[in-house]
Amino acid sequence: MRAVDGNNVKLECHDSLPSTSKLAKTYAGLGTYPDRYVVFSDKLRHSDRTDGQVKYDEGVFMSIILRPSIFPSQGSLIPALAAASAAMVLDEHTAMPVGIGWVSNLYCNGKLIGNVKIEGKLDNFTSYEYLIVTFSIVLEKKHFPPRLTDVIKKVFEKDNSSVSMIIAKNILNRFFKYYSNLKNSSKFMNIYNKYFLMRGMSIRYTENGKRHRYKVIGIDMDSCALVVESRRKGTRYITKPANVQTPSRIITWLRKDN
Repeated sequence: MRAVDGNNVKLECHDSLPSTSKLAKTYAGLGTYPDRYVVFSDKLRHSDRTDGQVKYDEGVFMSIILRPSIFPSQGSLIPALAAASAAMVLDEHTAMPVGIGWVSNLYCNGKLIGNVKIEGKLDNFTSYEYLIVTFSIVLEKKHFPPRLTDVIKKVFEKDNSSVSMIIAKNILNRFFKYYSNLKNSSKFMNIYNKYFLMRGMSIRYTENGKRHRYKVIGIDMDSCALVVESRRKGTRYITKPANVQTPSRIITWLRKDN
């Protein structure tokens, strides 16, 4: 496919996979798979923990191989860029409210439906050998039914794209639109800020083996750090997502018509 920024994106499609990121990482390590190579599946295959039966999650599961000529510090905003791109597209495909939890968790109607993860390898201390951006989004059909435009696409497109594929392609277009202009972060950070759900929430943050409670004030628009405060410690900026407990649900006032 050709992205909206004019560059070609190679899309490798599978009926189901246990992991798109593992396959993409193998490809990336070979060095022969190019920049903007995407591994996609609309079904994620896994074994149920209780009965051991093979189960399938349906949605958008894809990993993008990037070979960027950027500094690692510039790459720190790619999770926010990816989350903003996904939130915008998902919002267009559902009547339910869509939002983002820090940094790149995605919610629909208050429920966690997926996330974006970034994995990279440095070829030296200043540049990347590759970056892998992985979208894992479970789509319930009752919230993401085919739209009329989707049905028309399925009739006229040669590959008879599924709704998941149509959403995936739209996400890729949004992603590469902002990625090609990464230095101008205000465009996608404004979108990220619009969909950010955790403002005003109480969170648990683990530091040096101890748990602390903070109230979320917002996000830093330059770094996407989580801005929090407490009576004892005042305002601080959190930069380690692994230390913040991710809520499975966010009850929010956010409405579709806002």
